[in-house]
Formats: sequence, structure tokens, C-alpha cells
Amino acid sequence: MKTPIQWINTRDKPALLLVMLKEFSGGSHISFEGELSHVDFTAIDGVSTEETQALKRQTISPIQDFMVVPLTIETSKTIWLELSEKDHLVNEGIIHVQIESKGKLVFGGYDNFHRDCVIAYPGVRIQLLQELKEKGIIRSYVQGNI
Repeated sequence: MKTPIQWINTRDKPALLLVMLKEFSGGSHISFEGELSHVDFTAIDGVSTEETQALKRQTISPIQDFMVVPLTIETSKTIWLELSEKDHLVNEGIIHVQIESKGKLVFGGYDNFHRDCVIAYPGVRIQLLQELKEKGIIRSYVQGNI
């Protein structure tokens, strides 16, 4: 059975990620994959380099750095500060970002948020996507299946 998703054409990837951080803060996790030597989340308890049931590595070869970080209101601020301070989403290192909530994948920004590789899985409200479109953070979204 195919899962309905929303393919997102992103205009402002840092702003989109910030919204998703806020939307899923609390009982969720975020994963980063890529060259992560410039990213420092050591101040956050519970950071892991292990895959979870929902958050899996996306690049088979070459093996990339992989990190899973608990996503709470507090950690979302720390994550955002680290990412925005060094502009990691635009200039350095991070290739794939995924968010899970309640054990289910809800968001994926793959291949540097390539327009064909940003996905809102079930769990992301359509109303939120519409708001993002109205604010100009995303250009569009269309329903598809995986």
C-alpha cells in the first residue's frame, strides 16, 4: 500500500527547517547526515550516531556522518543556533535532514533540500504547508505516493 505524501518545492530551506523544528518540538527526533565535523551538538543530552526505527541513513556509499538529536523546545533552539550561526544548510556539510515524531517519519529534506527531494509525510498538517506557501517559504506542494 502506498503512503500519501506531499512533495515540497522549497524556496527558503533554512526557514522551512525552522518551522519544522518548531512544529515537531517535543517527543521527536531529528537526524542529520553528511559531513558533520563542523556541527557541534555535544551540549545536547541524548545525541546518538545510531539509526532509529524511523531515522535511517540515506547515503549508502560513501558512508557519511550521521547524528540523531532529540527534538524538544530547548534543543530546537540549540539546533537552530548551531545551524544558522554557520549556515550549514546552505554552505557546509549537511546533505539529508529527517524528523520523526511519535516513531514515524514526518519530514525529509534530502539531497540538500533539492526541489524533488523534500517530503512532508503524514503528520505534517496541510494547513501548515498552505501557510508556508502563503509566506513564500515554499513555492508549492503536490500530493504523491511512495
